[in-house]
Amino acid sequence: MKNEITSHPKKNSFLFFLYLVGLSIIGFLATDMYLPAFDKMRVDLGASKSSISATLSLFLAGYGIAQLLWGPISDKFGKPKTVLMGLSIFTLASLGIYFTHDVSLLLLLRLIQAIGVCAAAVSWQALVIERYPKEETNKIFASIMPLVALSPALAPLMGAFLLNYFGWRSIFVALALIAVLLIIYTLTIKEEKTVQTAKAEESTADKSYLSLLKSKRYLGNVLLYALCSAAFFAWLTGSPFFLKEMGYNESQIGLSFFPQTIAFLIGGYGYRSLVSRIEGKKLLPYLMILYSAACLALYLITITITPNLTILMIPFCLMALANGATYPIVVSEAMKSASHNVGKAAAMQNTIQLGICFIASGVVSLFSKDALLTTTIVMTCTIPFVYIGYKLTLNKALN
Repeated sequence: MKNEITSHPKKNSFLFFLYLVGLSIIGFLATDMYLPAFDKMRVDLGASKSSISATLSLFLAGYGIAQLLWGPISDKFGKPKTVLMGLSIFTLASLGIYFTHDVSLLLLLRLIQAIGVCAAAVSWQALVIERYPKEETNKIFASIMPLVALSPALAPLMGAFLLNYFGWRSIFVALALIAVLLIIYTLTIKEEKTVQTAKAEESTADKSYLSLLKSKRYLGNVLLYALCSAAFFAWLTGSPFFLKEMGYNESQIGLSFFPQTIAFLIGGYGYRSLVSRIEGKKLLPYLMILYSAACLALYLITITITPNLTILMIPFCLMALANGATYPIVVSEAMKSASHNVGKAAAMQNTIQLGICFIASGVVSLFSKDALLTTTIVMTCTIPFVYIGYKLTLNKALN
């Protein structure tokens, strides 16, 4: 039986859509906005470079693991209450950072920030499934996810502006204000489940994380999401190393991230324009072929010629385009396959994605002496696993 909310689709206003966008990007803003301030923070706090860098590593670790805590909470208490609890924790931690003068306390508060903001990451995907008709969910995901991809590129620019005019502490005040705005809107949302929903939840025998992993359809879509993301993260990790070796300066390396972001946006919004005419599941195999061809092309280019940035960016942008169209399809399918358990489903999906991305990024970092070859090998190695994930998505059973 389907999980439904009594709110009528017409109540899903543009303001509610912006609210979902805010929930989806606040974690990335908290990750990336303060990156330009690393050196100023180090000097101001009298800390080492490794201590300041550890604030990012600790945040990412907490962001990946703590989602598993919020999944059961969101399913038990509802998404609005979960968002309120999580963003309240995030707001207090952000304001705490404004007042801190000790790097050890900064590390602790960054971990608390990560734990709190996970509630938004878990809840926004579940809210899409619960608040929109089934036929509209792919379109909504296709509208939001390109903006999620854009946020890491814009967040450092926002952080640099605040740093230059108001100091590094203002970055965390800005994050707190964004969270407060989301909290205020969350207070206007009521979660009223139908009698049918309650009966469906009561009749669900197994709602554990293990039950999600037993669902081939869910696991297959999550693997596609995670593996495509891992290839992307491998490039993001390796490109500053190999582009520097190729003679490009920091400004040129920074600009190289914009074409891939544009390609991702084209993929996401291109799929959005097609979603009413072509079923996502029918488009998925062609996207996987494009993804695989792009990764393989990067590897072949690396081992056969001495490439420049332009030659490398052509296949990588094609991969980014494929990812932009793939993400909304597989995330929507994963969430719909676990409609009775969407909070845990979102949490497990995000944790698996971050875990696989961490492995890919770690391998590239470990063998960064030959960064280009390592990056393209890691990207190419995702191809057979992508095929396995796709085969799992073809399973008709929900469990």
